[in-house]
Amino acid sequence: MLLIEAGISLSILTFIGLILLKLSLNILTPRQWGLQQTLTDAYMTYERAYAERTPFENLLASDSPWPAFPATRESSVEIGRLPGNTQILGTVTRTRFPNSNNYPIDGGVGTVSTNPAAMKVWKIQSVMTYTVGNRRYAKSRTILRAQ
Repeated sequence: MLLIEAGISLSILTFIGLILLKLSLNILTPRQWGLQQTLTDAYMTYERAYAERTPFENLLASDSPWPAFPATRESSVEIGRLPGNTQILGTVTRTRFPNSNNYPIDGGVGTVSTNPAAMKVWKIQSVMTYTVGNRRYAKSRTILRAQ
């Protein structure tokens, strides 16, 4: 009889242990989601800083990291690592758009009367796409640069 009681007790403890393990795994999933959001936001902050510090000569060059729309430049990046050394990879797509008030040589339709200061204004856009599980997500940053 003692052996039967011990077996039932071990079965109940095993069942409770499995339930607690399942609950602890459910708690970890939102934490990883929050960590991934933090990492992707941090990378997009880097993209913004990169776009703001790039000199205009490099920004408008033929080998610019942000080619003129409709051309785009894609690059694969490591956004960060999760606990357990798991990589989070993403793809950054970059392009730039001229302001419509730019002179025609700069991609706009502006004239001396509409743009007397000869300002060159560009909208620089970076879009990062990444996958978590089976879902695909995108984050973007748009920066206005003027010269």
